[in-house]
Amino acid sequence: MSGLKGNKPLLIILLLALVIRLGLLITVCVKNPDGIYVYDSYGYWNLGYNMFHEGVFSQNEQAPLDPDYYRTPVYPMFIAFAEMIGPEGFSIIILQIILSVLSCYLVYRLAEQVTGNRFISNASALIVALDLPSVAMASIVLTETLFTFLLLLAFFFFIRFLKDDQTKYLVYAALFSGLLILCRPIAFCIPLLFAVFILYRNFRQLKTVFKNALLYAGVVLLSLSPWLARNKVTFGHPFISVIREHNLLNYQAAAVYAERYGHSLAGSQSTLRWKTFREFKGNAYTQPYEYAAFIEKEALSVISDSPTIFLKQQAIQVGYFFLKPTCAYFEIMFGHWGKGYNTIPKSYKVFESFFKRTSTVSIMLVLFQLLMMALVYIAFVIGIVYMRKEKLLPICFLFLFTILCFAVMNLPPVTEARFRVPVVPLIAIISACGMFYIKEKK
Repeated sequence: MSGLKGNKPLLIILLLALVIRLGLLITVCVKNPDGIYVYDSYGYWNLGYNMFHEGVFSQNEQAPLDPDYYRTPVYPMFIAFAEMIGPEGFSIIILQIILSVLSCYLVYRLAEQVTGNRFISNASALIVALDLPSVAMASIVLTETLFTFLLLLAFFFFIRFLKDDQTKYLVYAALFSGLLILCRPIAFCIPLLFAVFILYRNFRQLKTVFKNALLYAGVVLLSLSPWLARNKVTFGHPFISVIREHNLLNYQAAAVYAERYGHSLAGSQSTLRWKTFREFKGNAYTQPYEYAAFIEKEALSVISDSPTIFLKQQAIQVGYFFLKPTCAYFEIMFGHWGKGYNTIPKSYKVFESFFKRTSTVSIMLVLFQLLMMALVYIAFVIGIVYMRKEKLLPICFLFLFTILCFAVMNLPPVTEARFRVPVVPLIAIISACGMFYIKEKK
């Protein structure tokens, strides 16, 4: 593997990443084997199981296996592949740990392409290796680890294309962009950002811009087309997923409704769900596309009635996106809430009861995360200055806009540290640039 030869620090970093992740998995296996699952895990697992055993994309645990329209296929396919290998559940985690370690290596390669600096590349890989939300997600059946790996591949090949101008790298970037969207639909922003940079790079050569943009868009659409065709045949419309509209109603709109009328979030969610379900002129189960359009209209109506509340909540959640450490997932994984208890009670007051109920190990892990975030973000600001000085500002802007898109499009009021995991590698590269700049100044 390129970059490993003669680079002992990188080998140590990758070994450290592997040891930390395996150590967490072993701890979970001993203390609470069900700790690899949280609430959303079961839906994904059912999809993978039904794909492998029944050939049906369905979340149902028993017949009838109704076709699913919420989730996208890439992560369930990953689960189906892992289940084929066995043993059940833990094969998924072993594969995710491998991908998580490979992501550290890809961060190194991406930073090397951008800066050509080995110190920055190694520092970037080290930040990702020690990032505890990334470590935790590698041992939980959720999309973050696979999604992060695919995102890094898309960026790696796109930056390679910008530097070498070889068409094959643009094709690879487009292919992984499509797979990203089919892993988590939030990645729809990536093709848009890449298209803007294709335009920026060749804005004086319209023929080249048109050719590259058409090729990139064509490959992205080609990679999406089997799933679009499946939904067209099954539900009558070629859509990716309807989860965005449901999240808009159940989280953003429900949070606004709750604050405006002094209700609980759970009560507001129930009120809005039943209201839209009753008022929809059709069958919400057999017409998911039409129902999604209907609830989106209702959600936007609630938000537009109280835009100040919405903007305030959105700003708070962007702050949470960057600053929240991972605590609850470690508590769940270690079984501190009971064997197999895969969520923290909604009534639990985190800040009020942090030192009363939280385990000592989790408290120490949180303190480590807070210290690490402080160092990373200070270096991040300095890193932007360094990238400007080194004429790397266009790449820096690409990273910054990607980070910002993910921060803005998370879910008030349930933002978690895991939502930050996919962009940690981009934050790490900019931060490592700042660390190098400080080192050189001293």
